[in-house]
Amino acid sequence: MKHAVEIIQAVKDGTAPAVERLLSKDPGLTRATDEHLKTPLHWAAERDHDAVAAMLLDAGADLEAQTSWGATPLDWAATLGSTKVAELLIARGATGMNLVSAARLGKLDLVRTLLDSGAPLPSLARRAVPAEPNVYWVADSACMKGDVISDAFHSACRNGHTAVAALLLERGADVNAKGVFGGTALHWAAINGHEDAVAFLLAHGADLTIRDAKFDSTPEGWATEGQHDEIRELLGRP
Repeated sequence: MKHAVEIIQAVKDGTAPAVERLLSKDPGLTRATDEHLKTPLHWAAERDHDAVAAMLLDAGADLEAQTSWGATPLDWAATLGSTKVAELLIARGATGMNLVSAARLGKLDLVRTLLDSGAPLPSLARRAVPAEPNVYWVADSACMKGDVISDAFHSACRNGHTAVAALLLERGADVNAKGVFGGTALHWAAINGHEDAVAFLLAHGADLTIRDAKFDSTPEGWATEGQHDEIRELLGRP
């Protein structure tokens, strides 16, 4: 247990020597998990520590391990926009790339290819979708409604990929699509500091007055929470 806690902390911190030392003593630590079943590889993905992720993979880390909500390391890297680790995972054989993950990673050509493939949209969606609405995924979120195009659009805006968002908007995405906590694309672009995405959304009529389901806050409130003053001022203009 002690070493499991140590390696997860070392991975979070990106301390490669500590990770290397722990793995040399016990390669099985790649299977350590926290309370949400996130492995060290999930944490490397979250923090985009590609050198550490490579160490974990060399030691036998499971590419397809799932968190308590069903996310693989590649899913999680895409969610957080961790492009370096995502590319490493793909190169090492990670599976499950889909439209939503491609949008999150800003893979414009892949998004276009998937949209033009003729495949049924549900087959292009994320892997893990809750059976029922919950505290994370509200009933009117794009994910729960099965609106794959809008889900991908929301994901692209969340990580600041405006070219991908523009393509998905052309293909019918809802500019006010909701994601985690019922936050809209504008909420998430604002809290993550993506000013270009915020300007893009405003130019295309995004609603500034929608409040999320968890914090009951507007996009301006989320910008304030993220300490992005320029975005807050942009959202607060009449």
